[in-house]
Amino acid sequence: MQHVAPYSRLYVLFTGMERVAALLDCVAGWAERGAHVRLAGLAPAASLADTDQRAAQHFSNRITLAATLDASRELLALRGIEADCEFLGTGPDSAARTEALARAVRDWKADLTIGAPANPVALAGETDCPVLLLPTPTARYCSVPPRRIFVASDGSAASACAVREAARLAAPGTAVRVGYLACDPAAAQHPEDFDAAILEAEHDGEPAAHAIIQAALQWRADLLVLGTRGGHEGGRWRYASVAADVAQQTVLPLLLVPQASGASILT
Repeated sequence: MQHVAPYSRLYVLFTGMERVAALLDCVAGWAERGAHVRLAGLAPAASLADTDQRAAQHFSNRITLAATLDASRELLALRGIEADCEFLGTGPDSAARTEALARAVRDWKADLTIGAPANPVALAGETDCPVLLLPTPTARYCSVPPRRIFVASDGSAASACAVREAARLAAPGTAVRVGYLACDPAAAQHPEDFDAAILEAEHDGEPAAHAIIQAALQWRADLLVLGTRGGHEGGRWRYASVAADVAQQTVLPLLLVPQASGASILT
């Protein structure tokens, strides 16, 4: 399989809700030769407040997830990719789960996280690591390599980094469109062989997210790329909910690239 991008340390999330075959195809396609891969099972931790029935369900889910991790590791080995596995016990609090996951991603020194974390924008910002979000269970299949990449841009210097990341991902023959919102494409920069379009949206967060998703779907994109600035200020995108709204609403695979990783800005 053709390698799409030079990611060398991948952190792959399993929750029990994903399409395992599609997830493993992404791992195989987005990892460079000799990459280090860690498969992580996100298993809610039992608490003292749980009923016996709920505790038994947690235990059963953990057994099923462990079997999925083992099988996935063996399938990747057949593709020449070595991987190891770990479990992350997570509590009921969303912020605590994101913090625990971010710590694990940083400890692994990942340069790409793949899966469906509950808060992918926060995860990307806290780890300075791109997140390839595969929405479940209604996500479209993640083509490897992607044939049509749609990048949302605000025309800022940081957004230009997102465009460069898309260029890095694009295999020969891949079509790339940059959708500009809240700016004039003539004032922005993108490779000459990239298509460009102006997106129409209202000035607030959710309408902007809707415009981005609809434009990508209408163009028949198989990968959507957005930058996220995390806690950083600046840029023309002043609405912190845009990337989060897109992540929540999209049925397309979504690559979130944090500003600190040398990518775009679009939070």
